[in-house]
Amino acid sequence: MKSSKTYYLMILDRSGSMESCKEETLSGFNEQIQMIRDLQDKHPGQTFHVSLTTFNHLVAHPMADVQVGELLPLTAEQYRPDGGTALLDAIGEAVLNLKARRAAELEADEATAVVVILTDGHENASRLFTAHGIRTLVRELEATGQWTFSFMGATRDALEVAKDMNIRAENAMYFDTANIKHILHDVATAMDDYAAEKGKGQKPKTFLKK
Repeated sequence: MKSSKTYYLMILDRSGSMESCKEETLSGFNEQIQMIRDLQDKHPGQTFHVSLTTFNHLVAHPMADVQVGELLPLTAEQYRPDGGTALLDAIGEAVLNLKARRAAELEADEATAVVVILTDGHENASRLFTAHGIRTLVRELEATGQWTFSFMGATRDALEVAKDMNIRAENAMYFDTANIKHILHDVATAMDDYAAEKGKGQKPKTFLKK
């Protein structure tokens, strides 16, 4: 299988409203990391690299293309919810950074990229990227066949927000923050399904199992 690498990028909200589920988010993300680490043993012909971008009114990148064997837990010091929601800036920065780092592998069909966006609120603080810019970016990258985008939002219009970003309806969902640990577990399970399909020579476009 030529496309044996998967670059998994999670873009995770850390705005002030996430304080109420901070512990569950940390625990769920770290359990997800362990599950993704286990994928390396389950799918030995593939390699998995994890990136994490967190955002409030500012954007941070605590993990960048970390091989699963070198993954460390996300700490409370790294994940401190406060401030606003620069959702568009987080998506734009994180995706363009990954694209720049791994363009050659992605263009040569040696890797695919999975982007999962999780937020509990609406955009209110971005300064660098616009909704139109993100729509265009997602559309162009999905069209290559190497990128898959998913969106999970805790607002009732989550499906509409995803649609406005050109994210497929089957890869978008509403979630309740009370269940965030379960949601993060489901993302890791989706990665397992994604890897199984890649092992059959496929490039799955549907990521979330709803």
